[in-house]
Amino acid sequence: MNLTLLSVANEIEKAFKSLIKSGRPDITDDENNSLIESLYVDLFDNEYILRQVLDDNHTLLKGRRGTGKSTIFLRAEQEIQKNKAKFAIYINLQTCYEEVKSANSDEENLALTKYLTYKNFLTEILKSIQKRFSSKFSSDKEFEELFKAIEEGKYIDKDFQRSIDVTSTQSQENKSDIGGKLGLNNATLNVGLGSVDKNESTVSTKVTELRIFSIHEILKRIKEIANKRGISKIYLFLDDFSELNMDSQKVVIDSLIAPIISSYNETYKVKLAAYPSRIYTGNIDSTKLPSYALDFYDAYEQSSSTYGDVEGLAIDYISRTLAKRIEIYTKNQISLGEIFDLDRAPLEEYLKTLFYCSSSIPRSLGFILNYAYLSSINKGNQITIENINTASVKYFEENILADFINDVRFKQSFYDDKDLLDQIAQKNLMDKIVEKQFNVKRETIEQYQKGILKKQIFTETLEKNRKGPLFWMPTSHFFINKDTEKLLKTLELYFIVNKFNEGSSREPGKKISYYGLNYGLCLLKRIDYGRPAFRRTYDYWRQEEFNLNEYIPRVISNIEVIKCESCEKVYDETEYNIYVVHKKCFKCTHEDTVRVTNKFQTKFKKKIEEWHEKKLPDVHINVLRILYNNIDSEMTAYEIGTQIDRHHLSVTHAMRPLVNNKYVSYKERDKRYYKITDAAVTKFFSDTLDTIE
Repeated sequence: MNLTLLSVANEIEKAFKSLIKSGRPDITDDENNSLIESLYVDLFDNEYILRQVLDDNHTLLKGRRGTGKSTIFLRAEQEIQKNKAKFAIYINLQTCYEEVKSANSDEENLALTKYLTYKNFLTEILKSIQKRFSSKFSSDKEFEELFKAIEEGKYIDKDFQRSIDVTSTQSQENKSDIGGKLGLNNATLNVGLGSVDKNESTVSTKVTELRIFSIHEILKRIKEIANKRGISKIYLFLDDFSELNMDSQKVVIDSLIAPIISSYNETYKVKLAAYPSRIYTGNIDSTKLPSYALDFYDAYEQSSSTYGDVEGLAIDYISRTLAKRIEIYTKNQISLGEIFDLDRAPLEEYLKTLFYCSSSIPRSLGFILNYAYLSSINKGNQITIENINTASVKYFEENILADFINDVRFKQSFYDDKDLLDQIAQKNLMDKIVEKQFNVKRETIEQYQKGILKKQIFTETLEKNRKGPLFWMPTSHFFINKDTEKLLKTLELYFIVNKFNEGSSREPGKKISYYGLNYGLCLLKRIDYGRPAFRRTYDYWRQEEFNLNEYIPRVISNIEVIKCESCEKVYDETEYNIYVVHKKCFKCTHEDTVRVTNKFQTKFKKKIEEWHEKKLPDVHINVLRILYNNIDSEMTAYEIGTQIDRHHLSVTHAMRPLVNNKYVSYKERDKRYYKITDAAVTKFFSDTLDTIE
């Protein structure tokens, strides 16, 4: 037992858990002083990414969940606050979205819902701006008058008109409710009502004038007031953009961001954070909204000449991040190397393993190390490779896989050009890739044992890495043509696969992209991870056995069933292309009866019904997720709130229905300590989707 390590075990745990925090991760010390400035580690030398967010250009940060977008924003805000001529406003768009959803009760009418989304998004954003200005200019009458005028409708765009047909079921006496729902007075609402009876009936309503906020005039007025107080630059930090669906992203871009970028470049600076492959930018000129990638390959490939350089920079980022956390939290009592068992493996191997299992994503790194901590440092022992591997499997099963297949808030890549690529279809694609890669390993070993293996590179791999009866034959990575890699973007968003490299195809003029399966998934499915050290990555990973260029599209195409709804004739793709021209079924000759459907449609509908039964508000799901990830611990409302970016009173409020429904239990000592119940685990986290045949 390492007594020195045990003496700082609590501090090391805090260091690991600080990496897990999501939302506004304002990490503080025991005296509530922010540690962000001292803990911040940039992807590049000289804090390159931070400087891009601080400069006078509009900026788009692109990175998957946990890559540190919110941390960068928070660090940038701290710097801006030091300059009296600059002003920062942080807006969490996901929180706005939740407010918008709760306000939009009329889901049956798409036109009305879109308008309400528009109106409520701008309202919530303006509230955020008002709150931020009020905190700095608490008794400023000009700001008070401005927002009072906005509430009274004095900043309505008089040139904006839309005609919306609204159909709703209501009593004749309540037909004016639509105006109230829209937040409009009689002067701005021209309504034509259809015939109604005295009781309840369907009312057809046409709203011919919907006058909305003139964002140009509001921003212009805010600029004038700010300039009077010596503020020349206003930074708008818009976070969690990709948590919005496509329609809501269009509202934010078209009604807020695009107008600012086109008209207010001198004063307003937009800083937007989004996921790659899940972002709508409309007609914004890309040169006016430069993007900076945070995922390791996209971040480092432009500054590296080889894949080895990319991997080296990613591992260095992990090393710098962990060293800084250990240094700050333990007050320099131990170094990074002292938390690992270096008698079993060199530090470089630990860092490379952490790179493989986390893809250099800080939040993933925090989860894995926190799981590893329980079986090592918590007992006074140093972390081993085995501890990391066990933690990687646990992290995959309890976090990544659970989010991927059981979360009703499924986030799909906008590159998915087929509605058929739903959650179950994506799970099927994952299963098929895993099956394919495992079979390559199994068949290669069988050929070697029979003495018929022809590929020297595989023979060398098996012979150099054999340990008794056990063979090591890595099949974790594969390649696909770059122009079809969009098929993998949803799996990439959920960390099921990670992009590692690009290279030249054997086809002239084509490029290929190299992907690797999740490290924990590979351990779980007995797929050996990595590549042999004696050969270049390019040599090994580009072997034809790892070519999934035809396999992945074939798996996806097999999801589709094309058949006539009348006579049930099944069409192949060629027949369907002919049908599209004439629109008559070849067999029954009925018109417009052939449909492309998902062969898992019935199962998916059943899954949707199950989700509907257990649907909870996002904040409740987030609370349960944190408790589930800390299933062996009890947590206070404050501890939960720091991880989901909620005030502890908001968490306490969410706990009431969770406790009433027996999803959460608590014990009361100096305060309440919450714990997830077995009933909640069974209902929300133990369900899995079987492999679909």
